[in-house]
Amino acid sequence: MFQVYLWVCLLEGNISVILQELFPLCAMLYPALKVQWELIRQMLHLLGKETCNYLVPEQQNIFLPYFQVLWQMFSPEVFPETLEDEG
Repeated sequence: MFQVYLWVCLLEGNISVILQELFPLCAMLYPALKVQWELIRQMLHLLGKETCNYLVPEQQNIFLPYFQVLWQMFSPEVFPETLEDEG
């Protein structure tokens, strides 16, 4: 799902789809489903690493700003792990 949203943003040249659709959906559903934010960050790390393996430097220069925005949205500063604290 994250990969699809990321590619849509890249193709449109606009990050608003992630900001307006993906982020609110994740913020609403993941805590209710007890998905840990660290799992999301690990997935994003692997997604970014694997994607960059297939891109030439010029393509990486286009991809990375979008990926960095996505990474920052789910950073520990925005979503600290709180599931253990709530129990």
